[in-house]
Amino acid sequence: MAFNRSHFAVGGVSFRPTSVRKSLVAPAQPTSKENEWLPLSNLDRVVTPTFSSVIHFYENAINANRSFESVVSALRQSLAEVLVHFFPLGGRLKLRDDGLIDLHCNDEGAVFITATLRETLAELGGPQPMDALSGLEIARLGRGPIYIPDQLTPIPTLVVQMTQFKCGAVAVATNWHHSVADGSSGCHFIKSWSEVATGQGVSIKPNHERMLLNPREIPDPSLVQGYSTKSSHSLNQVNLEVQTSSGPKVLQPPVLGTFNLDKESVLSLKDKVNLDNEDDSVRKFTSAESISGTLWQRMARSRSEGRTEKFDQDQQQHTMTRFFMFVDGRKKLNMPEGYFGNVVCSACAVSTEEEILQKPAAYAADLIRKACTNVTADYFRSLIDWVAVQGTTASKSEHVNSVGRDVAATFWTYFPLYKMEFGFGKPSFAARNSPARPLIDGIAMMPSPKGPGHMVALLNLHNDRMSRLQKDPEFSSVFSSKSTLTV
Repeated sequence: MAFNRSHFAVGGVSFRPTSVRKSLVAPAQPTSKENEWLPLSNLDRVVTPTFSSVIHFYENAINANRSFESVVSALRQSLAEVLVHFFPLGGRLKLRDDGLIDLHCNDEGAVFITATLRETLAELGGPQPMDALSGLEIARLGRGPIYIPDQLTPIPTLVVQMTQFKCGAVAVATNWHHSVADGSSGCHFIKSWSEVATGQGVSIKPNHERMLLNPREIPDPSLVQGYSTKSSHSLNQVNLEVQTSSGPKVLQPPVLGTFNLDKESVLSLKDKVNLDNEDDSVRKFTSAESISGTLWQRMARSRSEGRTEKFDQDQQQHTMTRFFMFVDGRKKLNMPEGYFGNVVCSACAVSTEEEILQKPAAYAADLIRKACTNVTADYFRSLIDWVAVQGTTASKSEHVNSVGRDVAATFWTYFPLYKMEFGFGKPSFAARNSPARPLIDGIAMMPSPKGPGHMVALLNLHNDRMSRLQKDPEFSSVFSSKSTLTV
């Protein structure tokens, strides 16, 4: 159906689609009755109930021999076919009478949106994260970033938007509800969709056996840290006012910065962090540990330099800062190939601001390594048990409600984002496509179109902190700025 066209903005450029259409795409074959209801696992229930978003740009998709209409038709058909295998993404999240949410695989269909712009891709700043083109606002799922069904309103588990630019480029934005799948499973779905679109079969069939993550008969939640039962509903009405020693202060709005790291810079940073390591007996830090430790330190610096209130050394010694790193548990738990769902949790490293600022980045990298090392198979099982013990109480990682001095990081550098071809060339750029969030400082490391070893960093910070970070020579010598987008 045709849809009322709204105004959007990317990087300060306002635009309005010339046409927008919204429809539903159901699986090409009905889902069996035995799979109609899938209970969410406890690892599904403990993630933030938001949408995970990815965007791909294909710069030569439309030409004299290939119309946008034909591309849309082909992708709709291939989507219907791949949803036969990934049937949870053709269903709805529904609220049970006891307050828990389950997955109704009723084949109601994924939300599928097409939009046509009069602007070229270059006029909008070139390929980069553009959450205005995600489709979530057009899908009218309510105010985000938290999307939780109520008794009257189930939530679609998949939203796709295809956007045509005047220059012939096409953006494909894919959004799946995080309660249904983590980043690994979401990318598994997109890769499978691209395989079907190019005439191949699904190379790795999804496994939907969520009972593999059931709690133990005698629960033992004793290993869990960094999680709480504080509700995440309030994230849709965030107050940017925080209390300081000199009274209330309004935080500046969040921005999302995109930065390139070439292979040589990554290796140089890793060498520097390892050179600063005072313990020669410690195994050398990886690229991920080196980048994480450095960014934790530089982000802490950008916060501390912006304080206008009196903040003496004694306060800094006792001010805690945490670094949350998302850890995949598939290998730790010996999950079957293709398991579709959430198998992630957040490791939590803790220190004082003074130690992070005064000690070398190797100190921060070591804390992050130790926190991630502690996330064993036993830890995952303990987390599953912990959620069971909470019953119907909301259970979330504490990074969700964090304000101020914490950082959360995720690494997608090994996800096959640039192997997702739909029949009209390779993507020129691909990355997460979530809007800037006003609470925690965020890091999302992406693969680069330049190839293995190169990376793209998506950094989420308040505007004043981002400005100070970009002026920090320790940061700018490694991370080259691509763009900064406001919300």
